[in-house]
Amino acid sequence: MSSQKLNIYLNTLGKNPEYKAIFSHANQLDQIERILIASAAIPKHLLIHCKIGPLSRNQLILLTETASIAAKLKHIAPSIVSKLHQKGWKIASIRVQVQNPGKTTQGMTFQREKQNAPNPSPRISAAGIENLNRLAQTLTDSELKLSIKQLLESQS
Repeated sequence: MSSQKLNIYLNTLGKNPEYKAIFSHANQLDQIERILIASAAIPKHLLIHCKIGPLSRNQLILLTETASIAAKLKHIAPSIVSKLHQKGWKIASIRVQVQNPGKTTQGMTFQREKQNAPNPSPRISAAGIENLNRLAQTLTDSELKLSIKQLLESQS
């Protein structure tokens, strides 16, 4: 299904009284996510490790991968609430929950930030570097040889 057809379908579905509340809630969570990203209420190094969970009774739930990230988020929760208040949201509190790393959650991941997050390159073992060096020496000048040399340089 093309994205245009999908948008038409979702817009039509969102007008259905049975689904209106769900779409409204999803829209609220999306707006909160945009505010949190734009205002830098949650530092980027933490933002990529958490998800927005449900919003219920003026309490926002943030889901995170580890207890250490959860502790940091709990520490800055009053600041997050304050920034949301400045944007007109009546969030009374934030609750932080740790989720199992491999568990699928129903939270919305801060995808915009994860896409822009630096991706540390994997480290190659000493034996791997040695073998790649030997391979590069046997190759004629080519894109492959250039790529291997660039890879080896990035490991230095």
